[in-house]
Amino acid sequence: MYKNFVSKSKMTEGLHTVDGVPVGIGDRLECDGCLATIRFIGEVPPTKGVWLGVEWDDPERGKHNGTHEGHTFFTTRHPKSGSFIRPKKANFGVSFMSAVCDRYGRIEDENAGVITDDLYVVGGKNQQTVVEMVGARKVNDLQGKLDELKEVALRGMLVYGTLASDDISVLVPSIVDLDISQNLLSSWQQISEITKQLRKLKSLNVSGNVLEIPDRPGDLLENFSHITAVFLNRMGYDWAEVLKCSEMFPRLEQLHVCFNGISTLSVLNGHLQNVQLVNLESNTLQDWEQLLYLGHLPHLHTLIVSDNKIPRVFFDSNGSFSTELFPKLRCLTINNNLVNEWESINELNKLASLEDLRIKSNPLMESATEQTVRQLLIAKLKHLKMCNRTEVANDERKGAEIDYLKRFGPEWVKSGGHQDLNVSKPSQEFVKQHPRYADLVSIWGAPEDSEMKQQSETLKSSLIGEYFNTDLADSKVLEKKLPLTMTVGKLKALIFRVFKIDSDIKLFYKSLKNADQNLEYELDNDQSFLSFFAIEQGDTIIVKL
Repeated sequence: MYKNFVSKSKMTEGLHTVDGVPVGIGDRLECDGCLATIRFIGEVPPTKGVWLGVEWDDPERGKHNGTHEGHTFFTTRHPKSGSFIRPKKANFGVSFMSAVCDRYGRIEDENAGVITDDLYVVGGKNQQTVVEMVGARKVNDLQGKLDELKEVALRGMLVYGTLASDDISVLVPSIVDLDISQNLLSSWQQISEITKQLRKLKSLNVSGNVLEIPDRPGDLLENFSHITAVFLNRMGYDWAEVLKCSEMFPRLEQLHVCFNGISTLSVLNGHLQNVQLVNLESNTLQDWEQLLYLGHLPHLHTLIVSDNKIPRVFFDSNGSFSTELFPKLRCLTINNNLVNEWESINELNKLASLEDLRIKSNPLMESATEQTVRQLLIAKLKHLKMCNRTEVANDERKGAEIDYLKRFGPEWVKSGGHQDLNVSKPSQEFVKQHPRYADLVSIWGAPEDSEMKQQSETLKSSLIGEYFNTDLADSKVLEKKLPLTMTVGKLKALIFRVFKIDSDIKLFYKSLKNADQNLEYELDNDQSFLSFFAIEQGDTIIVKL
């Protein structure tokens, strides 16, 4: 039970000796698979002997809030997170190097510790087939070279800290990425005793630990001065505590603070000035205005705010088509929020450097077909190169922007727009809803009257009738309805299935309007939409092997 505990170096004050073992208020322990913090050590009348009063990480795990039979022994944050346990039921964990050796040490066994009797699959009639483990010995040999380990993951291994006798700087000097999340660490001082010996360490994950922030974080600055990425997920920190914690990391470039229930941000007052990535995923932010506090960070290029409750995006730019906020922001991930208006996308176009947008699972994405929404996003965001993790090719942008001109052309004309740009004066309301329209006109020219047919969002009007003709020996002609938002690549996949073709094909189309000229136009890019090629009702798709 107390293995590796008697010799451990404690950082807490007011130590008690329980069965010969030093235990302090604030120490962490494990009991019956659950983690807790010691809040009280002593007798609980009328019973005899020493009890540990603990506050469980699980707020529903306990029975009370530290008050027992009218007497308050300790206090907890939750009404049902406190309990009393006997010391013999507590597991106080293992040292850092003990955990490293347990997970990565070389195992003197032919199968490298793998229990081969458990390796089998069950087939028909419940017959068991033995599976051979290949490479386990080789992997263990590589991992067993502890002094060469660069990535170490000790999540959930009940690490309490390090022993003074363990020279980590000699035993595991090469660690660059360290995950010590969900352990029994109880103070940043304990963590600093580890990190100060790992001078190559760049990424530190302490998520899920209960760590009280020191009153003077700067005292530990030297021990964390080489770390550039820190993960503080599920720590129960509010934003003020996050900023205070950041004072220990002078070279911080990546800050991950997910699942902390953060609902408000605040003025940075000089914090996070070197940060390039901020991850606020799965918090409780409900207002984009809170994120504007990050807008003056000079090096921020990636912002992740997925799984919050943000309804819209906006910048106070006094009617300007640009903003000085987020000058270097290239990637914004805002999946699983409540964005429901295209005005938010217009606002994002004000970001001078935005190239990569991830905006899945917002109500806006359900406003039309997936391909239609994608086209609108591309047309509205002039610098976009990646949309929901898919590259925006040049020809796809061209098709999306030309389609945008046609789609909203009638509305543009109605508001005062004109093909003669010298007399074109669209209304302020139109400009507000379509701030890029004038820019697109300057690039591609004003749409012709014949092109500006009002496009309905109904499925019926977004379909075109096509005739397919192939150069197979038994040439077939087939009429089929296709969506204008189908890509050439998806059309090829459809043709493979319909005509049962198993070789490479090329696609061409003949225009019904110019049937007498017998001209064929190649559909030469698998990523382009059919609308990009100006295909119309009744045109013929020609399939060539």
